[in-house]
Amino acid sequence: MIVKNINSIKHFNLHLHTNVSDGRLTPEEVVNRANEIGLDLISITDHDNADAYNLLPKEIAPLRIIPGIEISSLYQGSDVHILGLGLNLHSQSLLDMIEMYLVGRKERAIKMIHKLAELGMPISLDEVVAISGSRGLIVRPHIAQVLLNHGYVHSKSEAFEKYIGDNGPAYVHKPEFSTQEAIEVIHKADGFAIIAHPGDLAHPAYVNDIIKMGIDGLEVWHPDHNLGQIAHFTDLCKNLGLYMTGGSDFHGDNERYNLFEEVPASEVILESVNKLWREYKCRIN
Repeated sequence: MIVKNINSIKHFNLHLHTNVSDGRLTPEEVVNRANEIGLDLISITDHDNADAYNLLPKEIAPLRIIPGIEISSLYQGSDVHILGLGLNLHSQSLLDMIEMYLVGRKERAIKMIHKLAELGMPISLDEVVAISGSRGLIVRPHIAQVLLNHGYVHSKSEAFEKYIGDNGPAYVHKPEFSTQEAIEVIHKADGFAIIAHPGDLAHPAYVNDIIKMGIDGLEVWHPDHNLGQIAHFTDLCKNLGLYMTGGSDFHGDNERYNLFEEVPASEVILESVNKLWREYKCRIN
């Protein structure tokens, strides 16, 4: 008798942000919305912190959540974001990294605020902290929002384009772990290290370099990826035995990625997500 493998997870989204970092919804609102949509599995992957998991409602069924984070890292001078999925949130190496980012991003914000003042756009650190989430983890969209609130710019996009983008006059490098270090932190926390939106890397060859560092998978489906990229990353993962995930990178309804729904994943990606979920459950049981 042939027994068909049944996927218990059919609707998922493994890249969601809350107002703990730079999203618009609270963790509870994200969970409620996921249940309304009918998702089976989500991961909240706030930037460089996991405080959202302390703020979730007690009852989330039938929804399932795999603990996550999106770590900012640096490879050959370029930003590389690594998703950590299935993390032990009590891991000391993870907690130490989160604390480093918390302190370092505040120091960076102070420097950027000073540069903005020199450009004739004074804002205060208190204003930025007030919108920066439960731990005060400051990211550039928070500064952009304060600039918008003051009327210095007409949109957050304009703030990035003219002032705080990577080549802007008020830009300051953020403190970052190397990509190798980020992967190691995730593994020490018993998690899966996944390259976030690999199609956005500065150079396509970086994907192969990072795979050699011990990465566990790729975020194959992402709003930035075209069909050709999705097919390429799918084949790459199949050939190398890597996990395939997908997520909408949701931040808020009025943000760049306003998509909050199930990921339109192929059967092969869906099967990989189910396999990852089963492996995660085995690790924690």
